[in-house]
Amino acid sequence: MKHTFLYLIIVLFSFSVPCKAQQAFEEFRADAGDYSIIYSGQVAKTYSKHKYANTPYWETEEYRIGTLSFEGRIYNDVLLRYDSFRKDLNIIPPHNKISIAVDSRKVDYFILNEVRFVPDDKEGYILVLHDSPFLKLTSQLKCNEGPYDVKDNVSFLTFKTQEQYTLTIDGISYDVKKRKSFVKHFPAYKKQLKSMQRKTI
Repeated sequence: MKHTFLYLIIVLFSFSVPCKAQQAFEEFRADAGDYSIIYSGQVAKTYSKHKYANTPYWETEEYRIGTLSFEGRIYNDVLLRYDSFRKDLNIIPPHNKISIAVDSRKVDYFILNEVRFVPDDKEGYILVLHDSPFLKLTSQLKCNEGPYDVKDNVSFLTFKTQEQYTLTIDGISYDVKKRKSFVKHFPAYKKQLKSMQRKTI
């Protein structure tokens, strides 16, 4: 009798766990709808405030509404942030605080704060700041662990991010370190470059 009771407990437990998992998955699919495919990546890694003085996320560590083109399909109004150190696009599923690192192999591009990010095999993603038939301005984010920052006698690692700009004019690309030097190096394009600076600053 005792063994029969234990057997029934095992059977019921074994049956209930998959049911609950399936129920949770179905609830997630119902919330995510057609967007569920973009939430299929790995859990994004985070940065401990006990170890780092800052974070390597582009502009802000907060998630912002953006647009993602994934395997040829466009998904609007998704919460995104870009990790410039690990070169990962992070996304949050609906009703969930767990951040997901989107599979970059399937990303066509994403738009965050009106800036388009396109995949690059070496750099992770490249920022397209301006794109026209004759002028194109792109930026690469170089993020590394910097020197220690001491606060209240405690040392914290810091992240240091630098931007490297590439200006393409009539099919010829130039590496430019600072935006202010554009007009100096290319006086013939003074008006266009100044206009680009106002739009991208």
